[in-house]
Amino acid sequence: MTTRTEALQGVWTMEPLDGDAGGIRRHATRYTRLAEKVGTAVTDLKRAIADAEAHESEAMTELATQSDEVIPHLAAIQDRYETAGSALSTFADVLDQAQSDVTGAIAVRESTADTVSSYDAQITEAEHAMQWATIEELESRRDELTRLENAVEPLTQTLVEARTSYDGALAAVEEAGDVARRKIDDAVDADGLTDSRWDSFKSWVTDNMGWIKVLKDALSIIATALGVLSIFFPFLLPFAVAFAAATLLLSLTLATTGNGSWLDVGLDTVALLTLGVGAAIGSGVKGATGALRVTRSARLAWSGAQRPGVFGTLLRPFRAAMQYGDEAVRVADDISGVLPDGMMLEGIKLAGRPAYRSLDDVWRVFRGGGTDGAAFATAAQNARLGAGGLVDDAILGAGGALRNAGFTNNIVGVAGTGVSWHDDVINGGILGLGGGFREARGSAGDALRAYGDWWAEVDGATFDVVGAWDPAGRSK
Repeated sequence: MTTRTEALQGVWTMEPLDGDAGGIRRHATRYTRLAEKVGTAVTDLKRAIADAEAHESEAMTELATQSDEVIPHLAAIQDRYETAGSALSTFADVLDQAQSDVTGAIAVRESTADTVSSYDAQITEAEHAMQWATIEELESRRDELTRLENAVEPLTQTLVEARTSYDGALAAVEEAGDVARRKIDDAVDADGLTDSRWDSFKSWVTDNMGWIKVLKDALSIIATALGVLSIFFPFLLPFAVAFAAATLLLSLTLATTGNGSWLDVGLDTVALLTLGVGAAIGSGVKGATGALRVTRSARLAWSGAQRPGVFGTLLRPFRAAMQYGDEAVRVADDISGVLPDGMMLEGIKLAGRPAYRSLDDVWRVFRGGGTDGAAFATAAQNARLGAGGLVDDAILGAGGALRNAGFTNNIVGVAGTGVSWHDDVINGGILGLGGGFREARGSAGDALRAYGDWWAEVDGATFDVVGAWDPAGRSK
């Protein structure tokens, strides 16, 4: 007989049964319809050959000659898709029923387990009280214990039955999956048709998608961490790009073989693009900072080379060229003097990185779109030697626009990361947060589960959106 503790332990380990019965059923219907179309083609071909026997036609005669080879191949294709459609349809029905049974078992746990736990605590307390009861109290204590045990027994049995139903549902799905797999494999092996290299590759990905998804999730987390850190430590950017590219490649592989979501591909593409755009913006801001030094140095040199008279005017360009080097040093010192600690202007290029002593320093870099944007903003606000004029204003405007674009790019990257991690929390993944999310209790838990189901539908709708590429039966 199962004890209360065993019954409670059994039901608390029950989890929702994953799987998309509707998507698998739609695949089954698609395969069945394809088989019907092939069957119609065979019938039409046979009719055309019969007509050819009554009319003189070289083309129809040639078709009749080749029909002995074509019709058996078409019949084999028809049988393959009929078998796949039938097997998947049966499996979808079993999965649908099993998910209903599992949901029912979990509902029983939610409504009964706490009550059994409460009774269990009361029984333990009653047993302890009997040990210290006087002779006069003993009979009443025994009656109370019997009452509690009789009250909890049917509830305990309900939990045991719920666990039995849960185990039966899992076993039914596993058995139905094995049967469907054997039928499809037998049909494929028996028809004598050879799959293309792409078909073989899709099958390999399907067989290995477990560890591929784990690897993709791990690379995604590393790419995300490096991507965020590269905003503040630019030397990490090449590594972030490499991991983001590898993540995108695996997402694309899973999606094109019907084993992954195209939403994941889109999010990983955004992640890679934000890194590339961020690098391009950083280069642009560096160029704007260098341009400030050049134009301001030239402006100071030209202004200082002014002399009265015609001869002074003619020689002004030469004097300005001679003075440019000294003015460039002054302007570089002026700009370097206002840059964040740790950064400097080497020639016309920014070098180094800011020192992060407070959250304000971190925010200044993030708001600037990166270290270069933060440095440009500081120089634009505080370095005034040689400033002024249309050219200087244009450079400041362009640099400011790039800085704002870098900030927007950072926001997009963070938002994409938020959606990715939000998807992991709901659907589960390497972070392993899905189960706790779906087992929250009360009205808030109901709302979270409803939202989770909706999001799973949204994400699932992006499986196999490009066509009939899905051997895993996951498309919507």
